[in-house]
Amino acid sequence: MGIYWVLLAVFHMNIFINKGNCCIVNIKSNKDFVIFGQTVLLECTSNCMDVVWETRLTKLSTKKEDYSSSVEVLVQDWEDSPIKCVADSNNEKVTKAETRVIPYALPSKMTIDLKEELEEDKEHEVTCSAYGVAPVKYVILSVTRGGVVFLNKTYEGDTRREPHNLTETFKFMARRSDNMRDFACQVTLNLTRVTNATVDSPSVIIKTYALPENPRIRVEEWMEKGTQTYISCEVLHSFPTENITTKLSVDGFPNFSATGNTFVSIPLDTSNLTEGQYKVICVSEVYNFSKQSDQTIVIYESPNMTLMASRKVINLGYPVQIDCNLFQGNAQYFGLSLRVDGVEKKRVQFPDLVEKINATRRKPDISVTCELFIQENGKVLFTAEEALTVHYPPEFNDVSCPNSLIWVDGQERMFGCSSDGNPTPEEQCSFNNLFLQSTSYFTAERNMSGVYMCRASNSVGTVTKSVEVTVQYPPGTPTVNISKSSIGAKVSVNLSCYSDALPHPVYNWTIPPNAQVEFSQDNRSITIKKASWCHNGNYTCYATNKHGQSLAHWDLKSDIDNTMLIAIVCVCIGVFLAVILGLTTYIIHQKKKRGKYCFIKKKEDGIPMQNIKHENQNDGNLLQDKSTD
Repeated sequence: MGIYWVLLAVFHMNIFINKGNCCIVNIKSNKDFVIFGQTVLLECTSNCMDVVWETRLTKLSTKKEDYSSSVEVLVQDWEDSPIKCVADSNNEKVTKAETRVIPYALPSKMTIDLKEELEEDKEHEVTCSAYGVAPVKYVILSVTRGGVVFLNKTYEGDTRREPHNLTETFKFMARRSDNMRDFACQVTLNLTRVTNATVDSPSVIIKTYALPENPRIRVEEWMEKGTQTYISCEVLHSFPTENITTKLSVDGFPNFSATGNTFVSIPLDTSNLTEGQYKVICVSEVYNFSKQSDQTIVIYESPNMTLMASRKVINLGYPVQIDCNLFQGNAQYFGLSLRVDGVEKKRVQFPDLVEKINATRRKPDISVTCELFIQENGKVLFTAEEALTVHYPPEFNDVSCPNSLIWVDGQERMFGCSSDGNPTPEEQCSFNNLFLQSTSYFTAERNMSGVYMCRASNSVGTVTKSVEVTVQYPPGTPTVNISKSSIGAKVSVNLSCYSDALPHPVYNWTIPPNAQVEFSQDNRSITIKKASWCHNGNYTCYATNKHGQSLAHWDLKSDIDNTMLIAIVCVCIGVFLAVILGLTTYIIHQKKKRGKYCFIKKKEDGIPMQNIKHENQNDGNLLQDKSTD
């Protein structure tokens, strides 16, 4: 109200200042939007004396004062109704101002359509309805979650002015965090200078749940009658667990049932059930939603079968008939499989299996297996096995009986040639009336080298093979020979070495330190080109192979005169001593010359004689010390 009087005073002052000028008209309203059927107060100010109101709305009251006029109008028309304030200026010119007041209506009713139980991570719909709201262009229709808007719809381009019923359906993804939260629909009219323009529907508190998987039944599908076991059912990743109800039962047997939350287990004694098929049912429920799993189980009579072979012993390449028969149990449930050495040969879904097999491998026995299996899942319930013996003739191969053998003299060993056969063959190898059993030990000798004829025999056949045997031995004591018995100065001499060994030995020598010799290519011999006293000494020959080593010595003595050598050595020693004596004499002479020079020099400088004598004495002593050193 205070603002009103201030504006009025400013207006009157403006009239006073502009008196005599053109007429000015202003309209002021306390509201821009008015609830339909309510009134609004308008005020018009002017510097002209006569002001009148023009409108098709009903005027309830009018009040005039100097330079102003107010009117109260009833807003009950949805059409556009302008309100004009008209002033007459000296009956000459009409001045007017115009305004509009927009009627609105809040919804008479708000509703929300939303299920109270929502499955998590699924898309759901919520429908909001607003009744009798206007104008539509200002409406914001929203969905709130926990009082916070998270979905909305606006109608800015809608020109409808009268009240209308608005309905919108929104889609959203339910989350676990939505559990036990309130959802509501809301209408807000976006009006200026209007408060409390929001209407909410009644709220709905929702409950979320999760049953993402069907219940998991754990049970043996095929059970022999008389088996005692457990049946269980588990519901994984469900929510809320306290609201989950799970029921486990066996169809047709109401006594076999149990109820729990997310896990249920019941004992099952198949002795109480007749043979046949049964359905295990597990139903999990939360609120009005449920999921179900079924699994069929079969109770069967314990089966049995026989396995027979026409012969237990067969020769290589000959056939044998195998019979496998089911003689107890329901034949429609089971099948038979025949395996030979682990490899399946035949598979039938009948109670009888007959098959002929051949022994094609050099192998002393064949494993024949008959398996009884469940046709539906292939599970093996029963196995019978029979071992057949296979006979085949002996056979030599290069691994167990090489074409050539190497023995070592003096070693204990077996022959080293064996054959493969069943029954186990008898083996013997012979050479020059020497007969050796392949499985007996003997000591190898050098005279056993040669080509042996090996023979292997059993009840199925006989086979022979030639084997070359080489007996090796270490080197014997070497024989050293010298080319000359008497060795003079500058005479050529040859020493040779030989040792009997197999394989042939490698030769090596040790000779005197200063001896100059030449070795042959195979190292068996050495040659002294010009014999001298330096070649005197011990010569040793070494013969080596992979089985051992042997050696022999030869002491070489030459007939060379050593007188001249001794004389040369003596002359060399004398010359060496003379050089040492000469150097010593020269050093002493040089020291004496230095002392005499010092004496003369000091006398010229006026040094007292006693000092010179003393220094000479010192020099003499020094010279003596040097000589001593």
